[in-house]
Amino acid sequence: MGKPYLYALIAGLSLIAVAQPAFARSTADCDKLQSGKAEVLSANIDPQPDIDKAESADACPTKGKVAAQAQEKLKPINILATGGTGILKKAVKGEILPQSEGSLQEDLSFKYRIYRPETPNGDTVVLLHGSGQDETSLVSFASKIAPDALLLAVRGRVVQDGSNRWYRRLTPVSFDQKDIRSEAQAFADFLKQATVKYKIDLNRTTFLGYSNGANLVNSVMMLYPDLVKQAVLLRSMPVLTGSVDANLGNARVLTVSGASDQLYAPYAPALEDMLRSHGARVEARSIKSDHGLGKDDVKVVSEWLSGATASLKK
Repeated sequence: MGKPYLYALIAGLSLIAVAQPAFARSTADCDKLQSGKAEVLSANIDPQPDIDKAESADACPTKGKVAAQAQEKLKPINILATGGTGILKKAVKGEILPQSEGSLQEDLSFKYRIYRPETPNGDTVVLLHGSGQDETSLVSFASKIAPDALLLAVRGRVVQDGSNRWYRRLTPVSFDQKDIRSEAQAFADFLKQATVKYKIDLNRTTFLGYSNGANLVNSVMMLYPDLVKQAVLLRSMPVLTGSVDANLGNARVLTVSGASDQLYAPYAPALEDMLRSHGARVEARSIKSDHGLGKDDVKVVSEWLSGATASLKK
């Protein structure tokens, strides 16, 4: 048996044996095995923003998580979503196999996953989840709005009250300023390393943040204005205090608030004013929703992204 065939056999077995949770789930779907197709759920993803205690803001309770994880271990990996087809082709050619993509990566300062589309168009979407979630939570959403983009899904490093976060909170609407700045700096450094490693063009990159993750994105924009050219901020609010001298003249931003989101929606105008006052081109949308994400978000973001991305490439 020649080396090319041996490599192909190893690659095929590895891809089938390793299963990765690639899609977001709602509480109602915690006990169901995820299908091979990404579906955006209408149920809330993060119903308790920034006030989570242990599992209260998590997408799935612990019992559901354990059952889902046990099932996922037996689920074949989605080869097209993770670039597995390319790996098999390299194996047949006798080339050295790279580390499987779609699996959790821990070589940089933040844990992350990479998802490659079947027909990449050169765009990238960086995903920053909400409180109590992880790097897989927005993959389903992103696959709907940007099916041909590379996805860089990142996990927040802060664990508070048992939940993944991007920075520490003090109250539901006030936050540890020192932690915000230190984590924003760490994320900026991570991003610079990731763009080199995966040959990501920041001029063709959209930052998609939800709740706590969106708040980190707008903080990174203020502190490191040259990094973010395009951002989608879902259920976001300004969290950085103090005077910051940032020129966002090259940035395009879409903010989407939920009309019945009693905690975050009142802060949406302040976020829009802050970004505009620093030169960003902001389109603000309010939809019939609470803090959770649903199909209306997909429609609004998809429509905006199709026009904004075209403008970004010019």
